[in-house]
Amino acid sequence: MSHDFKTIKLDQIADVIHQKFKSKEQITCYLGSNAASPTASMEALTEAIRNRRPKLPFMKMVHILMQGPVPYVEEGLQDRVMTYSIFSADQVRDAANKGRAYYLPCSLANVDSLIGKGRRYEPDVVIFKVSQNPMTGEFSLGLSVEAIHTAIDHAELVIAELDNSMPFTVGQSIIDAHSIDFLIEDERIKPVYVLPAPDFDNLSPKERRIGELITRHFIRDGITLQVGIGKIPDAVVGTIRDANYNDLGIQTELYGDGLMYLQKLGVVTNRRKRQNMRYSTTSLIMGSQELYDFVNMRASVQMRTCAFTNSAETIRQNSPFISINTAMGVDLYGNVWADFIDARHYYSGVGGQPDFVRALNDPEYGTPIIALMSTTHRGESKIVPAHPKGVSLTASAYDGVVIANEYGIADLRGLTSGEKALAVASIAHPKFRDNFLKQIVDDPLFTKPMGYSVGKIPHGVTMYDGNIKIDEE
Repeated sequence: MSHDFKTIKLDQIADVIHQKFKSKEQITCYLGSNAASPTASMEALTEAIRNRRPKLPFMKMVHILMQGPVPYVEEGLQDRVMTYSIFSADQVRDAANKGRAYYLPCSLANVDSLIGKGRRYEPDVVIFKVSQNPMTGEFSLGLSVEAIHTAIDHAELVIAELDNSMPFTVGQSIIDAHSIDFLIEDERIKPVYVLPAPDFDNLSPKERRIGELITRHFIRDGITLQVGIGKIPDAVVGTIRDANYNDLGIQTELYGDGLMYLQKLGVVTNRRKRQNMRYSTTSLIMGSQELYDFVNMRASVQMRTCAFTNSAETIRQNSPFISINTAMGVDLYGNVWADFIDARHYYSGVGGQPDFVRALNDPEYGTPIIALMSTTHRGESKIVPAHPKGVSLTASAYDGVVIANEYGIADLRGLTSGEKALAVASIAHPKFRDNFLKQIVDDPLFTKPMGYSVGKIPHGVTMYDGNIKIDEE
């Protein structure tokens, strides 16, 4: 765009879209995401869609994870609006499982390929939050950059919510004011989403075991980290804190409280990174208010697009690299899945997990770790003989991943299928372990190493040998 933006209120967003696209039957709208979800705009737009005033084209809503209410997925609106979600939480997940929303499988490194010029989901409209630097007047995408620049470059209509609650981040979060057509200034704009800060001192014994195993065997001075948000990544952060490592780097898709904590302590300095030396790079930020205060105007935490943070080239340039993600389950072949519970139950999305797994397929560059509990909250094994039929895989048997749970580590890199099966089974919960091992020994499909016998620790396995006790019931 090459003109100054106009200021509007939330009530005008539907009229602006109607005037721009009244000759079209269908349009695509790309939405900002995660902690910077533009909830107020979504609610105002849904109200217009619900009341059919003004008359809007059929709208395809494309986005990653949305925080807060997602009103347009309610039952009865699907003849006017449909969701195409790349990653989902409760409300969109429920809608997708009931046929009121689409799951659009895509890793974060490839979102640009969905919404670029001439692609099926090239946006007509893009709606997102911005914060403004009071000294320079510049605008920032704040907590969510992901693929918004591509959406802005190709959309015919660019609408931004001005949210003073959002931190002003630097790097590729900065956008030119001339890129904005309409700026929403309204006291009804809802603030960014704040998550509770993790309690690193009160993690469960199982979580602490996993953190201890990963830290002891894979973390070294000078490595670059990518970790997600959750109890297990928090456990890794907690054990790194207590292990006196130095000069760690951060290049991640999502920067949360744990990574901020390490940076505040001086454990993270980024001085050994070869790409983006001296500052942490991320595409998304989500967590506590302390985190948002920390990243505000902070040059040592810089935003990049997810096409950059998750690209194999960037990841490999910052080797040695440790990637820590979690999953729904793993099978005896070494297949991993994260977006479905089974073929009939969609859960979330693949996120960036396959990006980091594939980038680190050569141990020269680092280690892709899949960390998960050995059982579900219902006591069912997360290790199963074969992955559920019909689910997509975030790591396949031919990907070199390391599986870690509270019982040990199974390093599957370079193992045969029979060796993978023995390694994975060996760290299963004791209630299931012997049965899995017997199945493998009795099945000629799994060619076993010469001299192997049940009870012997197979190649690639490191069992937990620390002092943290757990209840194995």
